[in-house]
Amino acid sequence: MKALSQTELNNVSGGLVLLSSLTSSYGAAMGQAIGSVVDMTYKTVGLNTNFGLAAATLGSGIGNAVGLSPLKAVSGISQGVNQIINNVNILKVATQPA
Repeated sequence: MKALSQTELNNVSGGLVLLSSLTSSYGAAMGQAIGSVVDMTYKTVGLNTNFGLAAATLGSGIGNAVGLSPLKAVSGISQGVNQIINNVNILKVATQPA
């Protein structure tokens, strides 16, 4: 069985390659900017988080949804949400009294 290329996957899933690419990149950049602010805020109190990557992944997924690429949208959004949950769990452990 032949593996599908990214272009073929986008065509099968109904995605528009150029539109999806543009909106995904824009969403990732916006998410990275917002997540980095959150990371810097926690860093001032000595906690290391990676909300920048999580928000970039989520933003990319939302951008893919806007770009009409449903498979990539579901993947990006679910990965972004999972990364955010992982960061929150790390914060819970780090802020519990000893």
